[in-house]
Amino acid sequence: MKTKLYIILLLILSFTSLESYAQRPFVESNEEFTELATKNLNDLVQDEKFLKKMDKKDVHGSYTYQITVGDKGKITSMRSLERSEGANINGQNTLNDLVKKHKFDFKIPKGNFYNFQYTFILP
Repeated sequence: MKTKLYIILLLILSFTSLESYAQRPFVESNEEFTELATKNLNDLVQDEKFLKKMDKKDVHGSYTYQITVGDKGKITSMRSLERSEGANINGQNTLNDLVKKHKFDFKIPKGNFYNFQYTFILP
């Protein structure tokens, strides 16, 4: 009787651990990647901690970047394309440093890199 209980408990634990492992979506197409990455960065820009850091460093205006994301959802490069008149180069560098530390919450096939443009609009 105890062995049956242990087996059932083991099966339940293995299924729940598999579910939690599969929670990060796996990106296979460029359109799907762009949609998820944009949503992810929108959430980052609206985060209170992020906004406080930007305000503390006096970063305001809009900044457009060409962003490349590689293995494990890490940003491999950010190339500045343009910034608004009120934005300065120090703000651009600060934003670049903070965003590069961000890791996306989805998986990318090993060896693949995805590019997209994103405009950060900071109050």
